[in-house]
Amino acid sequence: MDDSTQLRAQVTHNYPSLRYVERYRHDFPEEIQGKAFWSIDATLPPLGDANALTRALTALQDQHVALAGTKAGKSETLGVLFRTASDGSVIIWRLFDTTAISGLVAEGDQVLAIDGQDAHSWLQRVATLTFGGQRRGRYAEAATELGLATPVVHRVAGLKNAVTLRLQDAKHQTKTVTLHYKPVDAALAKSMTAAINRSDLPQRFTTEGLRIGTLRLGAFAPQYDDAFVTASDTASKQPDATDDTAMIAGYCAVVRNFIREADAAARGADVLVLDLRGNLGGFDREAWLLADALRTRPSLSTLDLFASKGASTVQLTKEHTDPSCGHVTSHAPLVVLTDAGTRSAGEFMASWLWASGATVVGERTVGAGGGFEFNGEPAAPLPGSGYAVRLSGNFSVFDPTGTLTDGEHAEGVLIDMLAQDHFAPSRTRPFAIQSVGLRPDRALSTTLTDLHDGGHASLVNVLAQLKAKHLL
Repeated sequence: MDDSTQLRAQVTHNYPSLRYVERYRHDFPEEIQGKAFWSIDATLPPLGDANALTRALTALQDQHVALAGTKAGKSETLGVLFRTASDGSVIIWRLFDTTAISGLVAEGDQVLAIDGQDAHSWLQRVATLTFGGQRRGRYAEAATELGLATPVVHRVAGLKNAVTLRLQDAKHQTKTVTLHYKPVDAALAKSMTAAINRSDLPQRFTTEGLRIGTLRLGAFAPQYDDAFVTASDTASKQPDATDDTAMIAGYCAVVRNFIREADAAARGADVLVLDLRGNLGGFDREAWLLADALRTRPSLSTLDLFASKGASTVQLTKEHTDPSCGHVTSHAPLVVLTDAGTRSAGEFMASWLWASGATVVGERTVGAGGGFEFNGEPAAPLPGSGYAVRLSGNFSVFDPTGTLTDGEHAEGVLIDMLAQDHFAPSRTRPFAIQSVGLRPDRALSTTLTDLHDGGHASLVNVLAQLKAKHLL
C-alpha cells in the first residue's frame, strides 16, 4: 500500500468525524484550503515529501495534525514569539532567550520582512501551509510557528537554520538581524512560559466610571510552575500516593495562587477582564480547574467525540472532571479577551466561561477543538515519505443543557445540531469549536496599535460601549 492510499485509510477510519469537516468546508468556503483527499472519488496525490503531506492534511482544517517521527525533529526556537494584527502586520511579542539575542531585537519591534520577503506576503504564503480551520487563525499560527516549531514545519515554510528579519523599532528606525534556531530545552520552555504569562494590560485601571481589574493566562504549563512542582512532589511522598493525586495537589496549588490573584484584581472592581489572547493552550485539566474557580454557575458538560466502528455513527464520552480546588470570593462581571492566537485549552477555558455567562470580546479563536492524546494510533508511519502523521483522535463537544449521553450517536443528527447558525456557540444546545473557533459576543479586530499598547485603548472603547448598552 503506497503512502497516499495508507493515509486516506488512516483518516477515513480513525478521524473523529469527516462529516463534520465536510460540513465546515461547505459552510465556510472562503476559509477552506486543500482538496478533500479522503473522498472516495478523489485523485490521490503522491505523498513523497513533507510539502506534499502538508498540502493533503491541510484539507482537514484541523490544528491538531502534525508530521512526526525522527525525520520531523524536535521543537526549535528563535527565542522570540511573534503576534499578528488582523491586517497581517507582525511584531516581536515576547523575547525569552535573553542570553542569546539580547540587544539584537526588542519586544514591540515591527517585522517588515522575513528572509527578504514582505512580512504580509510571507504570512499569506505560509498560512496556506499551516494546519487549521480559518484564515486569520492560520496567520496567527504561522507567526507563532516562525518562532517555535519543529524543523519539518520550518522546512515546509521555506525556513532554514536561521531567519533574517528586517525590523522597525519604536523610533521608526529600521535594522536587519539574523536569528538562529536552537533546540528547546527545559530552561527555554520555562522562560517562554513566564514570558507569555506576563500581562500586556495594566492590572487595574478606570474608564468611563468603570473600575477594571485584569488577569492574564498565556498557557497551561504547570510543569514550569514552582508551586505545582513543590506541591506535587510533596504529595507524591505521602503514603498510598498515586501519580494522579500528586498531579491534583499540584494543580490545586496553582489554582489557589490564581484565586488570590483573581480576588485581588476583582476587589472593588466593576469588571474583571481575563486576557486569553495568544494563549498557547496546554493541560486542559488545569484550564478546567481555573475556569471552575471563576464560575458562578454549575460546570459545563463536555464530551469527547470519537470515530465509531458503526456506519454513520460516532462515539461520545463525557470528559472526566476533577474535584474543585476552590472558588473566587469576588464576583465582578467577567469579560474574556480572545484573539486568533487563542488555542486549544485556552479556547476550552473561554468556552466554559462563556457558557457560564461571561462576555467574550475579540476575535474568533484558532479552532483547535481536539487533541492527540486520545488517538488510538498516534504518529502512524508512512514508509514512503519517512514521516509519521499524528491525527486528532477526538474533538470536544460542549453541552450546556446536559442533553447528550455517553455512547453511540447518529453522526448526521449530531453534526446538524452542532452546525446550526454556522457553528455558533449556544447556551441552549450542544456546540463545538473544532475548526471554526469560539465566536465572540463582541467582535474586535486586532490592530497594529493593539499589538503595541496591549489592546488597552481598544478595550477601553469596547467596555464603554458595553456599559452604554447596559451589558455590564
